[in-house]
Amino acid sequence: MSRKQEYTIRLERDTQDYILPKDFYDILVHRLLPVISMTYIATIIGIAISKGHFIHYMFQDRTAYIMALAVVIWVSVPAVIWILLHGSPLYRHVADIWYKILAAIMVLTVGVSFVLFPEADIYGMRIYMALSVPVFMIIYLFFIKGGLPAIASYPLNAIGFCALIYGATVHYIF
Repeated sequence: MSRKQEYTIRLERDTQDYILPKDFYDILVHRLLPVISMTYIATIIGIAISKGHFIHYMFQDRTAYIMALAVVIWVSVPAVIWILLHGSPLYRHVADIWYKILAAIMVLTVGVSFVLFPEADIYGMRIYMALSVPVFMIIYLFFIKGGLPAIASYPLNAIGFCALIYGATVHYIF
């Protein structure tokens, strides 16, 4: 006879209600944003190299920045779902399995697009979506094991934010 695992949830009634979990800042700044920033910078550099003229696409054209933003949004969908589920006392126990399910569905979607639609390589983005598979694993490890220390996470976050701002204003500068 098998017993189903039971969960006990205790809520503190004398505390204030919060929309975001108490450790939301730690999860966002020390776990998610450093990986997203590294992904954004690496994708920008990879796209600029693959386009052929590195200096032009890295510093004078916003194409690489916009394409990298699409990859970052693609990668961060399961992470945002994990953060929302992990912050809820009722659904904390299913956050990990939902992250794994969503990441697997996204990997299967990219894999199926390679097989079923080989000609639908929109702007060369499919290869960068496929390279986002290791990023799913890195984000998961950061969520489970803990984040980076502040001395490493803040500079990575600043570099990613500066690249985002630079990508938004590159046509106005040059």
